[in-house]
Amino acid sequence: MKCKKGSKGFTLLEVLVALAVAGTGLAGVIKVAGGNAYNAQHLQNKTLAQWVAMNRIAEIQVKHEFPAIGEKKGDAEMADRTWYWHQETKAAPFPIPDIQRRLRQVEINIYADEAHKKAPLATLTTYIASQ
Repeated sequence: MKCKKGSKGFTLLEVLVALAVAGTGLAGVIKVAGGNAYNAQHLQNKTLAQWVAMNRIAEIQVKHEFPAIGEKKGDAEMADRTWYWHQETKAAPFPIPDIQRRLRQVEINIYADEAHKKAPLATLTTYIASQ
């Protein structure tokens, strides 16, 4: 293909503008990809924390124990990580005294750090009846 005698190609200014447009577009793509990676990790952590909370409730139910009112703390291993749980047991919030004696409200909070400095990743509340 032959070029016209007056044609000299792209000017430096045109090349710089094209690079600026391409760079801006690529920066947006990288930002979106980074956000998606963060969201995927956050959702994975929340899912695992929810499973840890469900496992803690299952432990209580399998032991057929009627939990005493109060607080407990502990940890659990899942997915090669240590998760920290805080359990608070209260009388059931029902106005009927007989139900309050025979029913406990158990709330499990799951944390990623032992100091519980951040908000819990998962919270699960259930009711357990005496046998």
